[in-house]
Parts: sequence; C-alpha cells; structure tokens
Amino acid sequence: MTSYIHFRCPCCHGSQYRTSAFDVSDKNPFGAKCIFCKSPMITLDHPGRSAFGSESHY
Repeated sequence: MTSYIHFRCPCCHGSQYRTSAFDVSDKNPFGAKCIFCKSPMITLDHPGRSAFGSESHY
C-alpha cells in the first residue's frame, strides 16, 4: 500500500509545489513550497488548516 501526502498552500490554496532540502525547517519538515506564492505548504491533516476557516471544503 502506498500512502501519499497531499499539500495545500495556506495563502493561495494552490496544490502545486516544489521540494528542496534548503527549505526544510521545523515548520516545514518536507521542504515543500508553493510554486505560485513561495509560501511553505501544509498537509491537509495539519492542525494549522484552520487558516481556511472552521469548515473544510475539500
């Protein structure tokens, strides 16, 4: 079974990203950044997703 990590940008809500070892940090452990606005990506199961509002519309 293969598991996938789905990322979402908290700023522009994009889902396209690039990863880099230079962008790895405590807040961005995968080093994923949005290709549109360069914000660190979050995973959809991340507790910080409340930035989208109290209800999720995925």
